[in-house]
Amino acid sequence: MLANHTSVATLFKRIVSQYDRLRKRNAFLEQYKKEAPFADGLGEFDEARTVVMDLIAEYESAEKPDYAGGGTDIEEN
Repeated sequence: MLANHTSVATLFKRIVSQYDRLRKRNAFLEQYKKEAPFADGLGEFDEARTVVMDLIAEYESAEKPDYAGGGTDIEEN
């Protein structure tokens, strides 16, 4: 069965928007700052946001008729 699930990008956009609002207010971040992985900063949250934004771009590329699985022009590290 072949299915098109590219509409999930809308859900990811909503999640990123909600995250941005929480991050702007620094909501719920104090508890994370007390833990060892986040003692030096909250960079992992920023990295995760970047990954989700890349995923959104990939899904949006997949919606185009000329998409052949090659993806976007995102550079891989």
